[in-house]
Amino acid sequence: MSKKKAHPSEEMADKDATAVSKEAVMEEHTPGDSTAGGDNGAAEGTPEGAEAPEPEKSTSEIIDELKSEIKAAGERYLRLMAEFDNYKKRTAREYGSLIESANEKLMLELITVRETFELALRHAENGTEYQQLFDGLKLIFNKFDGVLSANGLTPFADVGEAFDPQIHDALMKIPHNEVPEDHIAEIHEKGYRLKERVIKHARVIVSAGTPPSSSSATGGAAEGNATEPKAEGTE
Repeated sequence: MSKKKAHPSEEMADKDATAVSKEAVMEEHTPGDSTAGGDNGAAEGTPEGAEAPEPEKSTSEIIDELKSEIKAAGERYLRLMAEFDNYKKRTAREYGSLIESANEKLMLELITVRETFELALRHAENGTEYQQLFDGLKLIFNKFDGVLSANGLTPFADVGEAFDPQIHDALMKIPHNEVPEDHIAEIHEKGYRLKERVIKHARVIVSAGTPPSSSSATGGAAEGNATEPKAEGTE
């Protein structure tokens, strides 16, 4: 049985469709076209010179990073605390050693004073010259005072000096004919400074000024003497 012959227009349509499909396949598999298409897509998605965005981290990754940072911070804190503790101990040892050396220097100077004092007492036991004993004690006192002064200790407070409540402690206030008011009339205990720093206040008695009784008594006696003759003349 013979095949039915197709219409000429249908044959042309089939040829055109076959040619179009072949061209499409060739365009898809051409390397230059695919590369150009990829570059155009990258250029459209990312600006020129900009870095591509990093992929977002998951929640577990963020938590792990935070844990690592907290652990590192804790280790740094413990290390700093250990170093600071060692620094405090070292400073305390150095300060204690400094105090001991300073006390040793002072003690060596006081030993000389003690030996002089002991020598004076030994001579006083075998002698009766009290003037020599007094002179020896005075010499020892001056030597002892010189040691204290060389180490920065100086006494203060003198009779007639203005009273200063910052460095003087007033025991009482008494009238005084010679010392002005609010000035030191008597010294009970001297004050002491150690290198310009007051370490012991002076205990003093402060003057209240001239006693009012002396002036009033003088005025009363003068008035009595002036009125007595008038009374005798009247009688």
